[in-house]
Order: sequence, then C-alpha cells, then structure tokens
Amino acid sequence: MRHRWLWAVAGLVSLAIGVFDVTNERPLNPTLWPATAAAEDIALSAGAVYVSLRVINAALSTAQEVEIGASIGAQANLQPLKFLEPLDDTVERVAGVVFVIAAGAALAGLGLAPVAGLGLCLLGIGCLIRAAGEGRPRLAGIEGAGAYAMRMGAVFGLGLPVIFALGVGLGDALTASRWDRAMSDLAGVTEEARVLVGAVVDAELAASGVDPGVFAEDAQTEAGGGWFDWIGSGVQSVGEGFGGAVEATRRYIRAGGLLMSRADDVFSASLTIIGVFVLRTLVLPGLLLWALVGLMRRVVAAG
Repeated sequence: MRHRWLWAVAGLVSLAIGVFDVTNERPLNPTLWPATAAAEDIALSAGAVYVSLRVINAALSTAQEVEIGASIGAQANLQPLKFLEPLDDTVERVAGVVFVIAAGAALAGLGLAPVAGLGLCLLGIGCLIRAAGEGRPRLAGIEGAGAYAMRMGAVFGLGLPVIFALGVGLGDALTASRWDRAMSDLAGVTEEARVLVGAVVDAELAASGVDPGVFAEDAQTEAGGGWFDWIGSGVQSVGEGFGGAVEATRRYIRAGGLLMSRADDVFSASLTIIGVFVLRTLVLPGLLLWALVGLMRRVVAAG
C-alpha cells in the first residue's frame, strides 16, 4: 500500500514537471540546466569559427577579382591572385559544415527541454501505471507496459540531458589543447586575411592613380590654397600613380602568397575544429547513451 502511494506521488510529480517543461521556456528539470548551457556554448563557439572562416572567404574572393591593367602595345588585364581559388573553395565548404554544426547545436539547445519534458511525462505515466497495478493481481498484466514507460521516460527525461552535458564536458577536457591550437592558427590566418583586404583596397586605389593616403589628407588639401595648388597636386599624383600601383600590387601579392602558404594551417585547423565539435556533440554523448541503455537493460533483466 505504501509503495503504491510512493509510485503515485512520483508519477504525479514527474508528469507535472514534464508538462511544465514542455509548455514553458524555463524548465524545472535540473538536469536540463547544464545540458542547455553546453549546447549554447557549442553554438556560440561554432558561430565564432563560422565568422572567422567567412572573413577569410571574403578576403580570398575579393582578392581573386582584382584586376591589373597593363598597356604595352596591347591592353591586357591580369588577376594575379587567381591562384587562391582552391583555398577559397575549401574555406567556403568548411564554413558550410561549421554553420550546420552551429545550427545543430542551437537546435539541440532548443529541443532538449521539450524532449526531456516528454520523457518525464512518459516516466510519470509509467509510475502511475505501476501504482495502479501494485497489489492488484487483475492489473498485473499492465506492469510490463509501465516498466517499459518508466525505463524510456528515465532515459529521455533524465539520462539524455545528463549524458549530453557529460559528453560535452568530457570532450572539452580531452580536446582542450588541440582546440586552443586550432583556434590560434585560425585567428592568425583571419588576421592575415584582414591585412589582405586592406592591401587589395590600397592596390585598387593606387592602380586608379589615387594615393591610398589621400583620404587622410583631405582636410589639408581643402585648406591648402586654391585651384592652382589642387591642380599641381593632381598632376603630381598622376605621376606617382604608376609607382604606387606597382608597390601596392607587390604588397597584396605578397600578402596573398603568405595566405596561400598558410593553406595547410587553415585545412588542419578546420578539420580539427570540426572533429572536436563532432566528438563533443555526437560521438561521446552517443557512446554514453548507448552505455546507459545497455546498463538499464541488464538491470531490468537481472531484476
């Protein structure tokens, strides 16, 4: 009789918490708090990596489109950084994979609460079935269904959030050094990409006969002293335009070559980051969940 009331109370509490968690944004289930925080952390980290990769992708795409005109008997246009296209394609594909991971982590953060809530509802129903069949031989046949509902409800309502948080934390501890190294390499390449974008802008300005530093000197030019000074400075800038274009062209070709030399670092860091994300979010939680289900089966079989 006492066991029946205990099962009934446990069932009602689980059912009430499950219904509340399904219909509200702030869950009462304490096992969801670390799991949701872990999913949000993965989503933010993946988002930061995605932004860095898109910066590199934008720099490479911009650099490839820059043309240099030359006229030696005939007009010709060159794209000296077209050799960056394979690296650009690789970075774009990796960025797409990282975006999928970020979206999946965000989906996990949003979906854990309703899934765990439904699991608690199933656990509560199983406990109520167990309470109804306790001490009543005529209802003993439903005890198997109640036990199955309790087992599945415990796995999804309590085990899944705990296992996800444990898997992410264990993966973080196991891959911390490789993660830091990969993020450092990616940050270095991202900074070089920003330098490349600046060099490309300078090259385009110089190739058009405009000194890249002319924008910083606009105030001095306006206060300089009339039309003759302005015309004189314009003639001088035309004379220096070719030299500035050559120098700027050398600068961004050198920056592009440096970025291309870091292609192995980009590829290795990207694969490491993707591997860490997959290990944290899928492999380790999946293995722990499989171990938990196997353990519960053995416990039920032994009982």
